[in-house]
Amino acid sequence: MESEVLSRARRLLEKYPLCDNCLGRLIGGVGAWGNSSERGAEIKSQLLREAKRMLEEHRIEEAYKILRNLSSTGHREAIQLAERIGARPEIRIPCVVCLGRFNETVIEELAHKAVQKSLGYEFYSFLVGAHVPSHIASIEERIFSEIALTESRTLRKDISSELGRRLEELTGKTVSFTSPDIIFKVDIFMGEVEVNASPLYIRGQYFKHQPHVPQTPWFCSKCWGAGCKLCGFTGRIYPDSVAEYIAGPAVKLAGAIGYKFHAAGREDVDVQVGGEGRPFILELIQPSRRRIDLSLLKQQITEYSKGNVSVENLSFADSKDLKLLKSEVEGGSKRYRAIVRFESPIVQDDLERLESIFRGAVIDQMTPTRVLRRRADRLRKKRVYSVTATIKDPHLVEFLIVADGGLYVKELIHGDGGRTKPSFAEILANRPLEIRLEFLGVSKRIPPKEM
Repeated sequence: MESEVLSRARRLLEKYPLCDNCLGRLIGGVGAWGNSSERGAEIKSQLLREAKRMLEEHRIEEAYKILRNLSSTGHREAIQLAERIGARPEIRIPCVVCLGRFNETVIEELAHKAVQKSLGYEFYSFLVGAHVPSHIASIEERIFSEIALTESRTLRKDISSELGRRLEELTGKTVSFTSPDIIFKVDIFMGEVEVNASPLYIRGQYFKHQPHVPQTPWFCSKCWGAGCKLCGFTGRIYPDSVAEYIAGPAVKLAGAIGYKFHAAGREDVDVQVGGEGRPFILELIQPSRRRIDLSLLKQQITEYSKGNVSVENLSFADSKDLKLLKSEVEGGSKRYRAIVRFESPIVQDDLERLESIFRGAVIDQMTPTRVLRRRADRLRKKRVYSVTATIKDPHLVEFLIVADGGLYVKELIHGDGGRTKPSFAEILANRPLEIRLEFLGVSKRIPPKEM
């Protein structure tokens, strides 16, 4: 064994009684053979042989020092030799780092506890995280610094590695450092295991076939869900939402305890969603089942919503896809269909002029009057990429609009009393009487994920 290894080991054991696992782990990659426990045991055996050689060379004090340090860790042969030659062995002291808890018996007990606690979950990959008390971590850091140990593994990492290896053997599942299905949190000092299922992500596009269905639950602004006269003691302005229609069946199929709903933007409550739909990702919290039938989920959403909401292109996703979804909101253009009834008859020439003016136009839009009570009044600059107008009758026009996300389309049409410029009402010099909007889709798509 390299002299550097033994030199480090002697310096360590002079100050700190360490078990085989912690000694082998702290010595690290220098002379790396076997696991931490095997490495530590071999180092102690080498030190014992060195002490015997010193005795033969009559270097008594040096030999006694090594024997005392080894005996303090409970090394049986060192204790026996010390007693045989009349040197009083040190009283055994628990390992100052793991307190004697990092051993095969404890790892085996925790592994079986983990298996039992995971029986209620469907999973195909896992990750182990270890809790180490702060004072133990501080001791370990001090040792790293004092002995200049740069290649050592932390106790937390070694526990995770050893327990992960044993769980792979017991469960037949694999460790995943990027997207584990469940996470085991272990505490070797308390002998406790906690199991948490990672969220299950499902994405797709939703379609809203009826107006007056908010995207997410809309609670009463007066009582915030407690119930009052204003909301008829329901606690809500609208009884249902798109998110609940989609999440309700999904939570049951996956055996989840809750959900979070993420969408590429949101439409007003009176706006329908057609065309290619609005992209969304449903995040299911603590699911007990992961391989759910997405075709069945699609059917149940339609039935549960009584046809108000439907979904398409359901597929499994992961947390990385949330960033892509947000990029659709920030960088993608949106498409709308607007059916507008005007006060005065419409002239085709005026519509052609409108199409030309709004092709690539930058819109100056102050915060709409209707949302000023909950949003700061500021100027937004948004671009309209194209407008296509079709006369349906002398007073009725269909507009197909492609514009930046975040543009308030109703205000683009009626002008909001001059707070949005230019507007359709301003260019046509005609007041809109009725506006019906339908969201048709976004310009970006998230690539599908295989399960």
